[in-house]
Amino acid sequence: MPQDVLVLAADLGGSALKLGLVNAQGGLLAASAHPLADREAAPGRAEQDPETWWRAFCTQARALVRHREEQVVAIALTGATRCSVLVDADDAPLGPALMLRDRRAEPQARELTSHAEAAALGPIDASHPIARLLWFAQCAPELLARARWLLEPADFLALRLTGTVGLDPVRAARFAHPAVHALAARFGLPLELVPPSRPLASVLGGLGRRGARVLGLREGVPVVVAPMDAWCATLATHALQPGRAYASAGSTLVAGLILDRPHTAPGLLCPPWGAGLWHLGGPSRTGGTALFWLARLLGRSVAELIAMLAREEVAQAAPLCLPWPEGERLPVHAPALRARFCDLGADVSPASLAFALLEGLAFWVRMVIEQAETATLVRAPMLRLTGGLALIPCFPRLLAEALARPVLCFPGREGALLGAAGLALRALGLVPDLDAAQAALEAAQAPRRIEPDATAVALRAERFARFRAELARTLAEAQL
Repeated sequence: MPQDVLVLAADLGGSALKLGLVNAQGGLLAASAHPLADREAAPGRAEQDPETWWRAFCTQARALVRHREEQVVAIALTGATRCSVLVDADDAPLGPALMLRDRRAEPQARELTSHAEAAALGPIDASHPIARLLWFAQCAPELLARARWLLEPADFLALRLTGTVGLDPVRAARFAHPAVHALAARFGLPLELVPPSRPLASVLGGLGRRGARVLGLREGVPVVVAPMDAWCATLATHALQPGRAYASAGSTLVAGLILDRPHTAPGLLCPPWGAGLWHLGGPSRTGGTALFWLARLLGRSVAELIAMLAREEVAQAAPLCLPWPEGERLPVHAPALRARFCDLGADVSPASLAFALLEGLAFWVRMVIEQAETATLVRAPMLRLTGGLALIPCFPRLLAEALARPVLCFPGREGALLGAAGLALRALGLVPDLDAAQAALEAAQAPRRIEPDATAVALRAERFARFRAELARTLAEAQL
């Protein structure tokens, strides 16, 4: 295998644009990050300017590849899903991108859900692309009339780099469902704005003249668009095999059980995951963003809260937390659900609140994995964990205790970057198959195995029972 080739990988998420250089052995040689933030133009609105993505990508990429231009053999792109931007025939955005947290399409989501066809799609919330299309049709028809494509963040970068668009089969599957076509026909929605499907691990196109000039790379460098960041995290943790479970714990939590056939489970999604696999689970509306919410509420920084957690022993005295500042989509569909702390005593501290929130996030992962395993009668021997929350020492331990099984903890925040690069290595034939790409990525990261303590498992089980009861009571009181 070549020793000196590099993939320039990019992960365009809602909170940051991350770039990295990954070698053919799956090692991350250099990385950079540019923070991003939603602009809340009005209550319930969360927007970003796509031109900011492009400028940040060009600046970071130029700095990373300098003096290594000849080694870059591919560009791999991934990013957040359920973020929507319309562009015209000149590749120009027709307005800001509607980000994951944008709720303006809630009335349209409810309207869609009222029709029988929607039942087959699972929960439709304001971030669902069909709800977004209906919002554009009803509230911004002049933009929809001028649009050529409806894109997600990584697709926008790909269009600028290659002049071409195309969806991987994982994301394309959400538009291929007959129920989507039935709803689009009912409401007259232009599905032709959705890019065409391309095979998994295929080259979308070559780097165009403009992109080559801006980045300092040679024209024609292959550009590979990977599935969304959660899929890339699955690949980076070597979880892309039947019977394995994983969690990607970044700004948003995603968890699931990988299967070799589709299954149904109450409250969960089961999209095709490529390579003859399915993913039973899905994304939360909470995750690392909840920790930032708590830090802001307490007048602290996240770093301060993490340092307090390292100093204080709070496992026994912590309150319980329902960690949903902005509602939830699964395994309970409750957009109006809000965060709640229970059992606040006189000895409550910022550290105990942070611990309770992280425990609540671990309990969410347990709910998803437990629901998937109960429905399929498949039990994963361990959980594979990646993402920023994995770097907080107590969080992998809490997950091991909540799930009563080992957690294989992958260091760093770059799982999606690595997974995208691994897919590009496969697209170029530098690894024989996806399993070889996964094995290389796992070996390069040297994950750490955390074993659960039996006494702590019993404590966590008792607290999980109280957590479930409090969640049920909250949902019943609010009639959610």
